[in-house]
Amino acid sequence: MDKVNEQAQAHSDCCGGHVGTGTVDVVCLMGYAESLPAPLIYRKGWALLGYLALESNRMHSRAALAALFWPTLSETSALTNLRQVLSNLNRYCTERFGPDVLCIQRASVGLLRGQRLLFDIDVLQHAPCDAANLLAEQRIFLDGMEDIADLEFQAWLQTSRQMLELQLISAVERCCDQMIARARWDSAINLASALSHRDPWNEAHAQRMMRAHAGNGSNGGALTAYQRLEAFLRDDLGLDPCQETRRLLQQISALGRGPRVAPVQLSALI
Repeated sequence: MDKVNEQAQAHSDCCGGHVGTGTVDVVCLMGYAESLPAPLIYRKGWALLGYLALESNRMHSRAALAALFWPTLSETSALTNLRQVLSNLNRYCTERFGPDVLCIQRASVGLLRGQRLLFDIDVLQHAPCDAANLLAEQRIFLDGMEDIADLEFQAWLQTSRQMLELQLISAVERCCDQMIARARWDSAINLASALSHRDPWNEAHAQRMMRAHAGNGSNGGALTAYQRLEAFLRDDLGLDPCQETRRLLQQISALGRGPRVAPVQLSALI
């Protein structure tokens, strides 16, 4: 296991602006920050941290950041505000990450962290099973920060949320597939349930749920998952489940009741 994955072994549990991952705490940007973590005092400082975290390992023009976060002010006033926010953000980052992560230069700013896992958004790439709680709790990137600035920032925020949503779904899908392959049926059922709840019309999610229930020895659970998908598709879209999903149900039903299905049997199914 590489160093990044060693840092993110347990499931995420966001609390008070941070998320615990077993051996290390990472900053939680997915979710609503009811209060800013000390010593941060500016909401725009928190939003700026999220921006720099997502756009990390490169330098950003101070002028561009000032225009993004203070679009209605003159350049001089916006740069003055940015300088004040950066001073406070630098205190936070120095205490939280050390002195060399937030790089502040005369004309540019950047969060230079290399491959260090510092934020909950990092687990989407490096530790997919740690993303499960983020999906189940329906956390949103920089939730509550929509009013920080005008249309340009809001457009960036919307695009970023869409990108992270895709990464989050992909991460939980990978983890669910891992749990099925390892015959960890209860975990697979929980993950498949979270995926199906997020997108009840997605047949791949329903198929994962069916496989997990079958592996757990519950043909009834697999049938219920199929029927739920069928109801959503028919009621909302006027469609039936695809041939692949119907064939999967037939194959699971043919296995009959009794002992739990071995992973090798599941892998032989479509």
